[in-house]
Amino acid sequence: MTAILALASALIIGGSDFSGGVATRDDSTFRVTVWAQLWSGLTALALVWFVSAPSITTVDVVGGALAGLSGTFSFVCFYAALARGSMGVVAPTTAIVGAAVPAVVGFTRGEDLTNTTAIGLLLAAVAIVLVTHNADHDGRTDRRALALAVVAGLGFSIFFIALSDTNDSAGIWPLVVARAVSIPTVAVVARLAVGSVRPSGRRSRNLAAVTGITEMVANVLLLIALRRGPLAVASIFGSLYPVSTVVLAWLILRERFGRSQVGGVVLAAAALVLVAV
Repeated sequence: MTAILALASALIIGGSDFSGGVATRDDSTFRVTVWAQLWSGLTALALVWFVSAPSITTVDVVGGALAGLSGTFSFVCFYAALARGSMGVVAPTTAIVGAAVPAVVGFTRGEDLTNTTAIGLLLAAVAIVLVTHNADHDGRTDRRALALAVVAGLGFSIFFIALSDTNDSAGIWPLVVARAVSIPTVAVVARLAVGSVRPSGRRSRNLAAVTGITEMVANVLLLIALRRGPLAVASIFGSLYPVSTVVLAWLILRERFGRSQVGGVVLAAAALVLVAV
């Protein structure tokens, strides 16, 4: 179930990343991030009342705050990278880094994985690499975009780890705390950087709103996955979001979709079967 929930989260957030990336091509990365985070926070407040939360500890608050700070920093870097480079390269690069670090942390914590699960995780990691391979046919992705993608991946790693340490009894309140921290932080940064926090165009505002709403839905699924199973499983399958990002970029933006990427999608499906059994 952990792998299924994490993969569902990944596929949803892949679409969220696509809409956010398109929005940043019309408007400032900072304004888009603020608007997306605002709608993400509103979605969290709407959902929190439907999930039982008998007790909230300091660990939950600190974990949520750390996730909020790291996630905000990561999204700014990630959207900036998407605006500068090919989605087919940026998204998988961030995913590889974001999956690898939590997986290593999980292994160092002594997580006990079956041989079948270990093989499935290895296939999933290879799938992420295949989705990345030769994706930049148009040559638009420069070194700065790749550097931003790597930094974003490191930030998302902290996001995974911080949420995995929160308790079931806290419900999704850690995500509310995350947005309570991230929204004012990114708003101040946007105000200083570009002078305003509201996207100027209706299209970018709408896309950013869709980004925020879907991102929070995906985060709820990911939070459940992180609490139910091994961090390595949740982080690797939760990092398969490039699958939907790349497919949408291929369908809508006409970015090329190579054979290796098709193979990556097939391999990801096989990995899910192995881990879910």
